[in-house]
Amino acid sequence: MPTDASGPTRPLSHLLVAALRRHHTAVAVVDQGAEHTYAELDRLSAEIAGGLAARGIGPGHVVAVHAHRSWARCAAVLGAWRAGAGVVSVDPAMPAPRAAKIARFSDLVVRADATAPTGLGPAECTLKELRTAPLEDVLEGPVGYVIPTSGSTGEPKSVAVPPRVLAALGEWHRARWTHDRPPHTLQASSIGFDVGYEELVATWLAGARLVVVDDEQRQDPFTLMEIIREHRVARLFLPVVGLHALATAAAFEDDPMPDLREIAVAGERLVVNAEVREFCAAGGVTLVNEYGPSETHVVTEYRMAPADAAHWPDHPPIGRAVAAAELLCWSAGVLRPFTPGEQGELFVAGEPVGLGYLGDQELTDAKFRTLPHQDGTERRCYATGDLVRFDGTDLHFVARADDQLKVSGYRVEPGEVEAVLNAVAGVRRAVVVAVTLAGSTRLAAAYTRTGTADTDAETLAEACAAHLPAYMVPKHFQALEELPVTANNKVDRARLRTLFAAGRTV
Repeated sequence: MPTDASGPTRPLSHLLVAALRRHHTAVAVVDQGAEHTYAELDRLSAEIAGGLAARGIGPGHVVAVHAHRSWARCAAVLGAWRAGAGVVSVDPAMPAPRAAKIARFSDLVVRADATAPTGLGPAECTLKELRTAPLEDVLEGPVGYVIPTSGSTGEPKSVAVPPRVLAALGEWHRARWTHDRPPHTLQASSIGFDVGYEELVATWLAGARLVVVDDEQRQDPFTLMEIIREHRVARLFLPVVGLHALATAAAFEDDPMPDLREIAVAGERLVVNAEVREFCAAGGVTLVNEYGPSETHVVTEYRMAPADAAHWPDHPPIGRAVAAAELLCWSAGVLRPFTPGEQGELFVAGEPVGLGYLGDQELTDAKFRTLPHQDGTERRCYATGDLVRFDGTDLHFVARADDQLKVSGYRVEPGEVEAVLNAVAGVRRAVVVAVTLAGSTRLAAAYTRTGTADTDAETLAEACAAHLPAYMVPKHFQALEELPVTANNKVDRARLRTLFAAGRTV
């Protein structure tokens, strides 16, 4: 399995400040129609860094940035990085108990919006109060950002990721952008989703503009298309449901998006349907399937050229290593590359590996491990819990190792059942979960239809029976207008399980 050997040439904060100076007259951020240059971003972020330093915040500290997507939030994040502090993003719309859990490891809460005190941290201030004399030094601390991720105990885990991860990813993005348009990028990712940091760094290192959209605009694909046209956006980072919504909406419009060149999809398994193929082929849009856990950020990609859209697989591979990642399997007591045809749990080594879970050393030691490699050295790596298969060129996601279900004594991978359902004509997206009813574990499938299709449960059950053993055929089917999603636009499997178990329609 090939390894991507590219790594960051300099610390993240130094790379970003150099980009600010190199592109000082260009537009860095567009927020609600207002344009802000790289020179403005340089000045404001330096003043914020100075204010943080004056409060004793620097390397080894974490700043909670309490803000909606905005110009102010962009400057606050960059200011924290220039001061050497890590960032945890807190969405003001988030319920207070959840926000408190996410911000619990922060040393200072910065309210970038004009809001009342949050009471989330030991100290807090507004962005206006923070601005002071610019910090002349550009510092780099051990933490770039802290990202919350769901925990099995019901409490969010706080993953600390070093700045070198973003530095490697940003430089990799800059080096491989070969399109005939500058990579002006839409910032539409959910607050706290690690893709939001990818949007910032990939855009600014290239000297392009970041076009910020608010929550209302983000939810309306027709509005997004207008913004993409107006600001000549060339690159989007979208969740799967966002890609599907945009492709479906585009079919109702004749006005093209002539500057759009690339859409990167991450967060969950990519499903390529007819609308996506038609949209990308007609617009000349390259589709990129990115993969990476919260503990590492992006470590692989699979690129699909629009000229080949008719032949794109329904479930594309996750592809090959990027951004100085090393992709390994554990076999006979050592780490080694995957061999063609091999399937196993994916271990990630190299630049993208995070620091661990704040406040949980036991879990950190279990998931972030230093293990022997077959070459005689050791690697610090992250055990992803994802089962993958190597076809000799690309990795394919198979399933979560801990998603394995046991039905009638047999182990079942939901992804295998979903692949059959998603291949049925008229099915846009299907998701399979396990529910326990009267002490018996059964499979249940929720699905959405394409267009005016009337695909029913009987059709789906027959398709499964034709391709799968009886124990893998779902016992319950539910057609939905839309699949329920989490705040980060991932399919909410927990909600599906709860509602199936209660015998209710989603």
